[in-house]
Amino acid sequence: MGSYKTHDRVTLYSAALLAPLSFWAAQAYSPTLWGRPLTTTPLATTLLVVGAYLFSGLWLSNDLDIDSRIYRRWGPLRWLWYPYQKLVSHRSWLSHGFAVGPLGRMVYLYGMIELTLMVTHQLIHRAGGSTEVVEAGRSLTAQVWPYVIANPQISVPLAVGLVLGGLAHSVVDFA
Repeated sequence: MGSYKTHDRVTLYSAALLAPLSFWAAQAYSPTLWGRPLTTTPLATTLLVVGAYLFSGLWLSNDLDIDSRIYRRWGPLRWLWYPYQKLVSHRSWLSHGFAVGPLGRMVYLYGMIELTLMVTHQLIHRAGGSTEVVEAGRSLTAQVWPYVIANPQISVPLAVGLVLGGLAHSVVDFA
């Protein structure tokens, strides 16, 4: 099991290797899903994959299931991950699983943001305050899943980067 420094180094160094590989793959192949392209330009696809990879390795790490440096990186927002720590066992298939781990953490984060917005809306509404800003946030989050489904050329490279970032962490842990 690697320390957070080891995981961070592996993430950063391997991202430097992933960038040209991603660019080459986006240039060499034109994958489609239901007749829709799964990539944009090679540069945009590379930025999406590598950006998601870095986010997955540095902020959405498999070690969010324990009180770790990654957990503390979230600063005042780390409370979002407290229920996750209590619900998911360390190194379980839910936290360290190949695709389930990183994609599950994204769904969890989305759910926690949505839940936070709903609770905040109710509290402000009951206190008689203006809920305009919270309603704008809820309106924005309501558009996430339709956007993800309608734009596979964006969502698929992001998902690839997230999964690869989680995989890099697991490989270090289980090596």
